[in-house]
Amino acid sequence: MHINKAAVSATFFMLGIGLASIRINWIIGLSGVSLLLIFLCLKFRLNLPFASILLFFVLLGVFYYGFRVSWKKRGLVFGEQVSFYGIVSDSPERNGGTQEFLIRPAGKNAEISATTYSSALLKYGDLVKVEGILQEQPGGRISFRSPVSPKIIERGGGSKIKSALFALKDSLKSNVRRALPPDKTALPIGTLLGDKGDFAPEFNNALKRSGLAHIAALSGYNVMIFIRYFAPLVGFFILHRGWKFAVTAAAIAAFIVMTGASASLVRAGVMGIIGMILKDQSRLTDVRFVLIWTALLMILINPAVLIFDLGFSLSFAALIGLIYIEPFLKKRLTRVFKTAEGFWNGWKGLVIQTLAAETAVLPIIFIAFRQFSPWAVLSNLLILPLLPATMFLTFVTATGGYVSSTLSAVLSWPLYLLAGYEEMVINLFGGGLI
Repeated sequence: MHINKAAVSATFFMLGIGLASIRINWIIGLSGVSLLLIFLCLKFRLNLPFASILLFFVLLGVFYYGFRVSWKKRGLVFGEQVSFYGIVSDSPERNGGTQEFLIRPAGKNAEISATTYSSALLKYGDLVKVEGILQEQPGGRISFRSPVSPKIIERGGGSKIKSALFALKDSLKSNVRRALPPDKTALPIGTLLGDKGDFAPEFNNALKRSGLAHIAALSGYNVMIFIRYFAPLVGFFILHRGWKFAVTAAAIAAFIVMTGASASLVRAGVMGIIGMILKDQSRLTDVRFVLIWTALLMILINPAVLIFDLGFSLSFAALIGLIYIEPFLKKRLTRVFKTAEGFWNGWKGLVIQTLAAETAVLPIIFIAFRQFSPWAVLSNLLILPLLPATMFLTFVTATGGYVSSTLSAVLSWPLYLLAGYEEMVINLFGGGLI
């Protein structure tokens, strides 16, 4: 059986990073990798030189992870009170009376996560002075041991492009909040921009219990919707194929940066742009290889995402479910629902994709949250078909606010009804049935 040696080598490199991330005992790790190589040699008739190369890539992954973690910690002092100046390197997340933000110390390689109770609203690009005790978290992440009280020295630093995108995001949120009643703004803003700052703790818990937390945590599905509906809109105004691609790719990149550039969003954006290139050139390729190379690129940039970024894990697990589980379910369930063809033909694709993705992410969700929703498939079927409409109506409402507050309020009426229905489903499956 033919295998792609480059893809297999990349996979073993990522395996080495994963083993280093969880700090597995080197004897146990080496034994496990050796058994895996023996199995592959017997199953696929790998020769000994190539098996040795794969072992080398595992060790290279272990070394690369250790190098990147050490590189990030260079020049930092842990366990002692420290004081330094730094730039707020992302848009702070506000949750009730707290703000969570990332700070990049001047002259250092690391990004440090921090929490503050300060009433002064931080923004991306602020130069601040902070004091506190640093600690290392799993995956080489660095944070302050307790909340800090940052002192704003200067505003307006950082990238002008990122500042403009974050300002646009805040402006869109403000327009939605002005158009809708206060109790109906959280979910639309969450689905379009991934901002959960307006979520009440009870609603957040209901989202998790109902299996719908992903609709407010921007992921590949949101990017897929963006590409599916934005690309034809660009094509309506721009006929030149090259310019159409460039504008669409730039819009995807801007959307990702504006909404926080999480690992799952970056992965989805890269996959989407690669998919557009392949489609534009009428080339067919195995999506599994695209998945591997996208994962490798992201892990090279930040090795910690492989194990310690839940969004990254869920996003890739869902894609793996669509690649491997969906064909199996399609074959079985099409046969089961053969008698209900009229209704089934309209829903079977969504049902099968939802089942495949939910099956793949279930172990990760159970390990991460220690909970399982038996209603996840049904609740997703009731909401996912409406998610594109929710995102579109939220965008229309937000942009209408730049013309007139009255126009934005009128445009928000369908969104008000849709958001009300979605909240009802979330609360029902997140509390009423369990």
